[in-house]
Order: sequence, then C-alpha cells, then structure tokens
Amino acid sequence: MAKKAAVIEEEIELDDLDTDVEETEAPAKGKSNGKADEVTFGVRDLAEHLSKVMNKTITPKDLRTQIRRMAREDTPRVQREVVAGNRTRYDWPNGLKDPEVKAIIKAVTGGELEEGKRQALAELKEKKAAKKAAGEGGKGKKGKKTKAVAPPEEDEDEDDDE
Repeated sequence: MAKKAAVIEEEIELDDLDTDVEETEAPAKGKSNGKADEVTFGVRDLAEHLSKVMNKTITPKDLRTQIRRMAREDTPRVQREVVAGNRTRYDWPNGLKDPEVKAIIKAVTGGELEEGKRQALAELKEKKAAKKAAGEGGKGKKGKKTKAVAPPEEDEDEDDDE
C-alpha cells in the first residue's frame, strides 16, 4: 500500500513538472505570439478580396510577386524594400482604403498580374532556347550526355592481302 501511495505521489509530481516546463518553454523559432506579428489587413486578405471581385483564384504568392514588381519600378507604387531576406509581412491597417491597396487592386484588375506571368514565361523560354542554341552540356532528351559516334574507319590494307 505504501508503494502505491509513493507511485501516485511521483506521478502527481511529474505531472506538475510537465505543466511547469510547458508554461516556461520559449515559443518555437519563427513563430511568435506577440502583437508585432499581427496583421490587420494583409496579402491573404487582399487575395481573397480580389478573388471574389474577379471571380477567379488569385493566390497570395502571385499577389506578393506582383507587389514586389510594383515596388521595384522606377517610381514605385508600393513602398517596400525589396532585398533578399526581407520577410516582414505586408500590413495595411486601413484595409481597402489604403492608397497602396488601391494601387494594387487597380494593377491586378487591369491585367498586370497575368501580363507579369506571361513576361516571366517568355523570359524563361528565351533563356532555355539560348542554352539549347549554345549547346550547353550536349544533353539529350533525358538529361544524359550524348557522345558523338565516329564512323568506323575502313582499312585499305584489306585489299593488299589478296
């Protein structure tokens, strides 16, 4: 009976320890529950709005690509520092009333999103054609290197044997 009581006490103490550890653990890397990461109106919200307005699916990824393109222009329509490693989230507290959001909506409904996709595809095709024309790697259909096969040499000495 004393053993059962000791075992029960140990289980209770271990349970208490588990909850203490869980409460004191730091949040995982990349995930924080602070107010700095809260987005009032972001890219996801804008993509949902545009999907409803245009009656077709607009993904947040495509929308972010369009926004970066707009930020790189000579006279940027979106104020965003486009550098490698900039992972700050887009947030427009005024929602659809924000001037940047209005500019993005105008660009997407004007067809810039599709035009950007077409341009990127055309550039990719040009690069691929240039590589093929330059003969980079001499690769065949399945990526295997092909070897030039020389025709067999004819021996002229064979006629001399007769």
